[in-house]
Amino acid sequence: MSSISSPHNDRIKLVRLLQRQAKARRSQQRLVLEGVRLVGDALQTGAQPDFVCFTAAAAGQIAALLDHARSTGAPCFEVTEPLMRDMADTETPQGVLAVFPWPDRPLPAAPALIVVADGWRDPGNLGTLIRTSAAAGVDLVALTPGTVDPFNPKTLRAGMGAQFRVPLATFTWDDLHRQWPEHAIFLADAAGTTRYDAVDWTQPAILAIGGEAHGLRDSALTLPHTLIRIPMVIGAESLNAAISASILIYEARRHALHGA
Repeated sequence: MSSISSPHNDRIKLVRLLQRQAKARRSQQRLVLEGVRLVGDALQTGAQPDFVCFTAAAAGQIAALLDHARSTGAPCFEVTEPLMRDMADTETPQGVLAVFPWPDRPLPAAPALIVVADGWRDPGNLGTLIRTSAAAGVDLVALTPGTVDPFNPKTLRAGMGAQFRVPLATFTWDDLHRQWPEHAIFLADAAGTTRYDAVDWTQPAILAIGGEAHGLRDSALTLPHTLIRIPMVIGAESLNAAISASILIYEARRHALHGA
């Protein structure tokens, strides 16, 4: 059995770097998944880890997961508990983490529904959006420049592995409109005049939700669009971005999911 005990080991240093720096994740095109559920789900999608680290205490409970990882050709290393705590982003590590290449899911040729996170800054909200999109069968999640890193450790945990199940890509609004000019653009806005459940969601569509801090970008508003709203009772607090997106996504996908 291979083991690592030195904090100066190159693999240990790589994990720490990927956990802490978005720049490193981009340059290396790598991410770190922690915990049995996230590592196991990524393996189930066919993703092949670069390597897996685990503790002796967890080894018995994750034997099947380690066998699966080894079957892909990935080396698995036993590490000490202090090293696992040092590498982990969570306060209470589950005793296993793995480095994976970024998911390589091709852009759909003819997406029925594209969901845009426009300038989202909260990693938990973005993870929830990606998880909802994967569950509802959204064809593409587009992120405008300045949106939080979808492979941030907190975003990965909130997404529960959905980053491996739905295509993700960064687009400017001009690029989105240029690539899919025939798609109707629907922008979520509390001041919208069209109710979200009055939209013809059977047509190819781009659905955008702005970040909670600044809302939709001006570049979205300059394109041909329809402002849509989620009705609420007078005096109610506005919904956060992730909840609003979930409501809108499932309405947009209701006909496609009928009978699923």
